[in-house]
Amino acid sequence: MISLISLLSFTAAVASTALAAASPKNFSAHRHHRRDNSNSNSNAAGPPDPVRQLLYMAPDSNTCDGATYPNECAVSSLPVVQALVDGFAKYNVTTAPEQAALLSWMVYESGQFKYNRNHFPAPGRPGQGTRSMMSPTFVQQYANSIPELQAKVAAIAPPPAAGTSLTSAQADQVLALVQPDKYSFAAAAWYYGTHCTDAQKKLVRQGGQKNWEDAFITGCVQTTIDDDRIAYWKKACEALGVTVKP
Repeated sequence: MISLISLLSFTAAVASTALAAASPKNFSAHRHHRRDNSNSNSNAAGPPDPVRQLLYMAPDSNTCDGATYPNECAVSSLPVVQALVDGFAKYNVTTAPEQAALLSWMVYESGQFKYNRNHFPAPGRPGQGTRSMMSPTFVQQYANSIPELQAKVAAIAPPPAAGTSLTSAQADQVLALVQPDKYSFAAAAWYYGTHCTDAQKKLVRQGGQKNWEDAFITGCVQTTIDDDRIAYWKKACEALGVTVKP
């Protein structure tokens, strides 16, 4: 079982001639939601390639051609991997089962990285977004937790502790602050580190579908399970070498 953080250093060495993108750490390759008959996910040549691992989980993230909101779309690439890994490192998400839970959450909520803000039902909920589609309240908390954004958040609206609700315009302005990849791809890790309990994290680290469903999806994220969500989670587990078990 390989966590994304452990693997990034390998990718940096391999990719130094292309994107000098720091040291990517742990991912494997595969596909999701659509069947991939090419078996192109073989890792026989060495450690897994994190970009291919992302493409296994989110095959539609190989392009932004035809994206409904092209400014929000992100192609799976070394910069995206780096943003994910930086978020995992910053918020101490170091195990493969935890990373599989967060990656599958992001892939599901963002439509395979096609969306960075909520659009459904149209026109969408103001202020809801990032790759994990956090609610406006959590987006504001997240933005306020980032030192370089605090003054900008304060200029838009008081911090959440003040007990004030944001207007739709204010919520969208705060969301805009965390739209860059380095923030939007780290939001899930922030939420996990901040809002999941130690008991929930322990169960997620232990692995297994029931622990993921009960402790993470319905317990911490407080949302519902469906077949697509399960399929993304299984693909993320496979990509990171996590045993898929009940």
